[in-house]
Amino acid sequence: MSSSLSHKILNDPFLNSLYATAYGQLRRIIGVTVIDRVVEVGSGRVVAKELGYHWLHSDTTASPALSVLNIAQRLPYRSGSLDALVLKDTWHHIPEIEDFLEEAHRVLRPGGVIAVFDPYWGTLARFVYRFLHQERWDAKSTTWSFASSDPWDSNQALTYLMFKRDRYLFDERWGSRFSVIEPQALIGPSFLVSGGVSRSTFVSGRLLASLLRWEEKRGQWFDHLRFFHVFGLVKK
Repeated sequence: MSSSLSHKILNDPFLNSLYATAYGQLRRIIGVTVIDRVVEVGSGRVVAKELGYHWLHSDTTASPALSVLNIAQRLPYRSGSLDALVLKDTWHHIPEIEDFLEEAHRVLRPGGVIAVFDPYWGTLARFVYRFLHQERWDAKSTTWSFASSDPWDSNQALTYLMFKRDRYLFDERWGSRFSVIEPQALIGPSFLVSGGVSRSTFVSGRLLASLLRWEEKRGQWFDHLRFFHVFGLVKK
């Protein structure tokens, strides 16, 4: 993420609220932790630190704000040394997600948590991600892996495949090593109207931030209009 995009996120009322909502929910999932035993995987320009989350921040590409360079499938940490791994919009960019889960299980202490914020599979989200978004949405993939030659390669349907369509396979393969903090859907049509990070909109950021606050007070009946979710995996 470029410094100009970081500036846009921090100074736009809606995007700031969106990121604050995302990281607030991730913080809720990881619970009580020691700051230097929490690693954010895929930190980009480290917006989390600007929002007050002073974890260790890592990514595949160097940036002055990063603490560590690493890829998700090969984590440079001692076995059992971490309280939590935080992934905001990173999970669906990991081409061999089960290699990451192996590494995550190794580096986390018993009771350690993987906290994830990623695209959701609600009715509106599926349509937008499939037809209107620049990243790939492949809900028909027969595997959880995908080819990747660039860190931005992705399959935004990855959590749908693992925790909705193929949940029985996830439980079969990983249920003995992780318990699941079930997905909670977040952030509704305000995201679509805003254009996200990469597009502009004529709608006021303050108005969209108010809409976001209204959306977050709606119940599960609103989930078919939501675009993201958070969930956790707890090492047994």
